[in-house]
Amino acid sequence: MKRRVKHYKRNKDGKVYSQPWIGYSYRNENGTPDFKREVSLAGFDEETVRRIDMSLRNGISPDTAGSVEFLNAQNIGDSWAAYCIADDLGIVRELEQFEDKHGSALLAMILDRVVQARPHSKLGLWENMPGSALERVVYPQGMPAQLHDYYTALEKIHGQQKSIQQALLGSRETVDRMYLYDITSSYMEGTTCPLANFGYNRDGKKGKMQIVIGLLADSDGRPLAVEVFEGNTCDQSTVMERIDSMRQDFGIDEMVFIGDRGMVTKARRDDLQDDKYQKVKYISGLKRQEFFQFLEDQSHPLQLSLFDRQKLVEVEYEGTRYIMSFNPEKEQEDHAIRLRLIAKTQEKLEMISRSVLAGRLKKPEAIAKRLHRWVNKWNMERFFPYEYAEGKFTYELNQEKLRQYEAIDGFYVLITDVAESELSTSAVRKRYKSLSQVEQAFRTMKTTELFMRPIRHWNPDRVRGHIFVCMLSYLIVWKARDLFAEFISQDEVQEDENQKTACHSLRTVWETLAMGMQIGRLRIAGKITEQLTPLATQTRKILAAGNALPDRKKIKRLKLVG
Repeated sequence: MKRRVKHYKRNKDGKVYSQPWIGYSYRNENGTPDFKREVSLAGFDEETVRRIDMSLRNGISPDTAGSVEFLNAQNIGDSWAAYCIADDLGIVRELEQFEDKHGSALLAMILDRVVQARPHSKLGLWENMPGSALERVVYPQGMPAQLHDYYTALEKIHGQQKSIQQALLGSRETVDRMYLYDITSSYMEGTTCPLANFGYNRDGKKGKMQIVIGLLADSDGRPLAVEVFEGNTCDQSTVMERIDSMRQDFGIDEMVFIGDRGMVTKARRDDLQDDKYQKVKYISGLKRQEFFQFLEDQSHPLQLSLFDRQKLVEVEYEGTRYIMSFNPEKEQEDHAIRLRLIAKTQEKLEMISRSVLAGRLKKPEAIAKRLHRWVNKWNMERFFPYEYAEGKFTYELNQEKLRQYEAIDGFYVLITDVAESELSTSAVRKRYKSLSQVEQAFRTMKTTELFMRPIRHWNPDRVRGHIFVCMLSYLIVWKARDLFAEFISQDEVQEDENQKTACHSLRTVWETLAMGMQIGRLRIAGKITEQLTPLATQTRKILAAGNALPDRKKIKRLKLVG
């Protein structure tokens, strides 16, 4: 693009002032010609401005050779806004406890994951740092960190993770006693990390070892703490450890722990009956198997006749509240799963029947051994009444029982020991559904925004430090989504003029800020001068929402030259 000088006039106190700017012509989002201002030439005499304009329009002329050179316009708005949000959250303050080379490296890793939507290594980040906008924001005094400092910094932050989490927890604006907790897994590159192991793989990466990650959030979805377990850790085994550490590390005495049905199992609910957990309540869901067991227990008040597709139904039994709810989207899924498992069970029973008829299975003990191996492998035994004796085996599909259970497809049962006077039936379901905020956090961290994977570290402390850095990045993203909510349009189709400047995701907000806030660099007579380009109205509004407007005090951090 070809740059030139353009004068802008304005009236003030009856006088007309003219200010020259270096920039270029372009077409805005409405398709009309506009001028992008990059560097102000205020303070230069008219002759110098004229010679600069000629130099830019016509190339370097003999009388000005080497006197004027436009270097670049550095996009800095996204890194700057992310830094300001991190500063307001207290993240920058907490990183100041480390040596400058380590604290700056950590800040670079955190901000980079927020504004750069791509997975890359620490080597890639370090190599691309010199001359970047991120370097300007993170290293205002110059870049002291070497590549090995980035890896060492991960170990350093893991050592201080507990105190940093405590400090950030205390900075919350609103506090309640509801806490969300869930776990996920993430595959590892390599096999030498002691944390890596094979387990229930949620990433669909066959043959890859993994780690398990637990994330604690408050009721608003704000991340509070993260921890890393070995890859073969099961869901429920992390619950009591997490509750104990919350109470000890954060000084939380009274709390309501909200976890999914794979975590707060009967064993964990029994653990919470201990006297030391009197002030710890829970909200969870019944696992399908336990759900069916209660239905078949005539002494339990949870019965088929109570389920209602139109409204919530609650029963209380021995101090525990059971809330029956219906999800129409889950109905077809439950039906399909049952048919598939019944077919698999029936296939195995047919194999036993053929073996008995062929004389390969005769003794009752041998038939029973084979039968008990398969008949309830998928919890389908209730649908298959059977009989066996010496050289005999018969079974059938109980159609009546099958119809009874098909009638509850789509239903699920929530369970809690929180008193109804504290949380109504509908409030319990709303709280349980808020676990989706932790699921969203995992999606953001693993795929859509922060690209936590691939994890290439072999040192356990570095792995834990890497995951904590990703959580801090997500904390910035979480806050940014709230601050910039009014600028993010949820509509795919623009219906009015006001939506023409709307962003369609947080990623678009970062891109808008990057282009909207720039530092222009110009070499004049051998000297470099730098200036912030004028902010467009939309950019100014977004920066103001994020408390990131570059005022005189804040702008000092950027160390503008000239």
